[in-house]
Formats: sequence, C-alpha cells, structure tokens
Amino acid sequence: MQIAPIFSDNMVLQRDKDIPIWGSGRDGETIHITFRNVSRKTVVKNGTWQCFLPSLEAGLEGILSVSDGQTSVSFKNVITGDVWFAGGQSNMELVLKDCLNGPDEVEASAHPNIRFYKPVKQAFIDERFVEMEKSNGWQVCRPDTTTNLSAVAYFFAGWINNKIGIPIGVIDCNWGGTSISCWMSEKQLQKSAAGQRYIDDYAALVGGKSDEDYERDMAAYSAAWQAWDERVQARRAIEPDVTCEVLNTECGECPWPQPAGKRSPYRPTNLYYSMIRRVVPFALKGFLYYQGEEDAVLRYDDYAEMMYYLIDQWRTDWSDDEAPFLFVQLPMYASKGDVDAGLTDKGWAVLREQQFKVSKTIANTGMAVIIDKGEFDNIHPLDKQTVGFRLSLQALKKVYHKDVYADGPVFRKARNEGDAIRVFFDNASEGFKVTGDLDGFEVAGDDHVYHKAKASIEGDTIVASCVDAPHPIHVRYAWIKFGPASLFGKNGLPTMPFRSCKEDL
Repeated sequence: MQIAPIFSDNMVLQRDKDIPIWGSGRDGETIHITFRNVSRKTVVKNGTWQCFLPSLEAGLEGILSVSDGQTSVSFKNVITGDVWFAGGQSNMELVLKDCLNGPDEVEASAHPNIRFYKPVKQAFIDERFVEMEKSNGWQVCRPDTTTNLSAVAYFFAGWINNKIGIPIGVIDCNWGGTSISCWMSEKQLQKSAAGQRYIDDYAALVGGKSDEDYERDMAAYSAAWQAWDERVQARRAIEPDVTCEVLNTECGECPWPQPAGKRSPYRPTNLYYSMIRRVVPFALKGFLYYQGEEDAVLRYDDYAEMMYYLIDQWRTDWSDDEAPFLFVQLPMYASKGDVDAGLTDKGWAVLREQQFKVSKTIANTGMAVIIDKGEFDNIHPLDKQTVGFRLSLQALKKVYHKDVYADGPVFRKARNEGDAIRVFFDNASEGFKVTGDLDGFEVAGDDHVYHKAKASIEGDTIVASCVDAPHPIHVRYAWIKFGPASLFGKNGLPTMPFRSCKEDL
C-alpha cells in the first residue's frame, strides 16, 4: 500500500468539503482511513484506490491513519482549515527571505496555523524525482522553514488566518520564467489556436535536439548563470541596497532565456504533468495566481483566452467548477533598455487589460491591482507584503463575504465636454486621493494621437484636457509599461489602468 506523497505530517485538510485520500496498492486490498473519530474504507482496483473523508469543520487536530490490514501509516499534527494553491511564475515564486525586509519577516514567521507544501521542482519524472517526492512533506511556518516559501502566498495566508481565525494551508507550486502554457495539459492547449501556437513554437525551438544535447547546453548555461550570480552577490555584499539598474550595468544582465529542450521547465505542459498533477485532487479552498510577465511581449492579445483555459483546466482537475480563482494584475515595469528605447512596447498594458477582462467575464474570480507597486529596472518588485494583502482583500470580500473594500476605482465611461473629457468610475463614490502629482492621464481626438493631459478631480470624476487635443474623445490612464500611477480611491486602493478606446495601442 502506498499513499500519495502530498499526505504527510503537519498537513492541512480542507474544511467543509469531502476530502479525497488516495494512493496505490494490490487489487482487492481493503484500505481503512481514520481521522479522529471518523473512519472510511475502500478497495484497491486496477492498482489504485481513493476514499473520501466527510466534510469536517475548521480547527480540528489529530492523526490521520491509513491501513491495509497489514501495514499502516499515521500522519501526525494534521489540522483542518482552508487550503490555497499558489501558482504562477517568478513573482509568485519570489521567496520570503528575498522580499522587502526579508530577514526580519523570516525571523517573525512562527505561525503554527499556517503550513505549506512545495511540490518537487523538476520538469520531468524519473527515479530521482520519485525519491525526492518521498522525502517531501508539509511544513509548519517558522523561521527555519519559511526561508524559501512564496512571499506572496505567505502574506496572503497570514492575513486570512488573522481575519478568519482558521488554519491556512498553501500548496506552493510555481516556477520563475514560465509562460501560462507550462501549467496546462497538451489536450487543453490544443483546444485553442493560441494554445497550439505555444506548442508549435516551442517545438520549433527544440528542433531535433536530443535530451543529451539539452543537458550539455544546460550545463553551459548554468555555468554562465552561476558566474553572473557570483558577481551580483559580491556587489551586494559591498552595498546591500544596490539598485537593479546598477547591478545590470556593473554585473551584466541575467543570462536568459535558458536553452530549449524536451525536458525544460519552459516547454509547454511539462510542469503541468510534473507538478500540478502530482497534487490533484488534494482538496482546496481555491487558487492564487501571479503570472503573465513571460507572455507580455508577444502573446498579450491571447492572454484572456489562455487564462480561460487555465482556469477551466484547474477547476476541472479539482472537480469544482466554482473554485475561487484570485490573481494579480501586472504592475508597472520597464528595464533601462525599455526607457532608453522610448517605452514603445504596450504589451504589458494590453495584458493588464486582458487580465481585467478575465476578472469581469469568468465567475468567482478576483483581481488584485498593484499598478503602483512596480520598480524601475526590476521585474521582481520586492514589496510582496502589499501584494499578499490585496489578494487577501479579494478573498475576504468575494470568498469569505466580509464587508471590506477589495477594489479601487475602475473606469466606467468617458464623456466629451468641449475642450475636456470627463471620466466616470465605479468604486469611487467617496472620491479620490492622490500621492504626489496627478499624472498618468493622456487624451486624444479623433486622430487617436495621444497627448499628456492635465487632470483634476471633480467629486467622483476626473476631468482631463490638453491644448494639443482641443476636442478630446478618448482617454487613457497608466497605459504604459512604467510610469506614474498616483490616483487612488479614498479606500487606499489604486485606480485600475484603462483606455476608453479599445482600438488604440
């Protein structure tokens, strides 16, 4: 008898849902499962078994025992609460020790009712993978365990635990630099032309390269990356607060991208099979997601469609069509090279708009706006505290049904008023506040040529104008890779970036 590796000491079992327990064994064996005073049994068929514990309330602690009559396994310090799956790429992956005030946050991270599980981080399954998985397990949050936990997920869990008062579990499943296509099955990607393009384009990069060729290329790449990282660490030892701009200038850009190969984590579908499927169908409350940077250069127009298929994939895998899916809209970002080139690329702005479209068209989703939290020349802004907090507001409002503000002002419509244009918003009935100057607005006439606008607050509206657009009929705000985003609602949440004319880039 074997039990799926995700079951271990210290785990959190999802409250208020039937809880699947599963594994493998010999056909005909009877598997007995017990947690506290609840027992269930099932029979192994075709080498596998699955059994369900009934719905349990939050805060129950005990031992989960599994037995086939000859051998038994007991998992200690098991607790019931809410389990959230935290997926995405490097900004979800960025670990607690590396975030803003990271060492202090790690030192203060003793939270017995926040626990996490990190799937084995490898893009293919072999004997080494299986052995690592056997020694893996759930961890209770404390300074010696949280160092490499997702900072966003940790801060989200802390807020929810504090406000709801129940244990929180996190499945910390993410990988830096991955596109959205890495987290879906081949069958799912093939349902759309956009998904098939991901498959075809990566296959073209691999060409006839063998696994041995890939391993050789990766060895050379890893050596180059290690040399770059040593330069960065040496520079940081001299000046801990050195900016990314200085690091990029003095140490060189981070080597990227990695070589293509069939075993690469960046090959579409690979991580779906080696990470996602290894934890399905462990019972969840919902999903957290922070991704899109990798898709913002060339594939921004397809992102809403791809998110539809991703959400459908995960909800189907977990047999829950209504599972909450909360995600982060991309912040401002530009490299020094972008600025030197004039910031002509609007891909990030369009992808943000695609993310907003998902939040408005797919049920039980919520989007945390962090447009004000980007950093110049740093694609990994360090303030993950705010990201986790704003995600928690989405959950508190839309999942836990608490009376909190979760969204800042959102564009509703614009109306020409002669030589100015008036902008109307949702979530702005109490008005606005501004940090610094009220910048970031642009207006255009029927020629669709945009000019920087002077903007002013009038009650719960914004009036914008520019002498170079004497009859403005289009307006946009924060429609740029990196720039000012100074407008907030009275609730302290940022105004969502927008454009009134969807044909403009």
